[in-house]
Amino acid sequence: MNPIEVHYKNNFANIKIGHYLSEYLNQHTAIICIGTDKCIIDSLGPLIGTMLVKKNISVDVFGTLDKPVHALNLNENIKTIKNKKYNNVLAIDACLSNKKKQGIIEVRHGPINPGKGIGKYLPEIGDVSIIGIVDSSEKEFNDLVQDTRLSLIYEMAEVISEGILTAFNMNNNIGEYLCDQASLSRT
Repeated sequence: MNPIEVHYKNNFANIKIGHYLSEYLNQHTAIICIGTDKCIIDSLGPLIGTMLVKKNISVDVFGTLDKPVHALNLNENIKTIKNKKYNNVLAIDACLSNKKKQGIIEVRHGPINPGKGIGKYLPEIGDVSIIGIVDSSEKEFNDLVQDTRLSLIYEMAEVISEGILTAFNMNNNIGEYLCDQASLSRT
């Protein structure tokens, strides 16, 4: 499936995200939300993880504000995920790009490379991935840390979380529909 790009302020962003992800997400999916709560610009992943856990999503979520997944523990979390043999892994991370793309959410088939935007070489992760473009890679790191608004990160996290939940709801409704159709055909 072709990747999608949608601005977080688009009224249908969560539906577009949910529609794309519905093909990949099921009860045997893991969600890994990469980032840290110690830096606003890198808190998108942990915020999403926390929001999903608070909504009682019925899959394993790695990476929350209380237990973030970041450069220092990424390998350990990847090992845990591989040992559990999930059908799919959804990886989520913040990203830097040009100023025009700030606020864009990209959803695509394939892994992400955490830390790539700031020159870190960490292992790739994910069968399907979401990146939220939170600011411009043209700025100095100190400016990024001071200029990035928490409201942008929080609102993007809300939209992405809603999109993920929409995907699961779509799958559950389809499953219920198929079960209903099967029982109707038997009568």
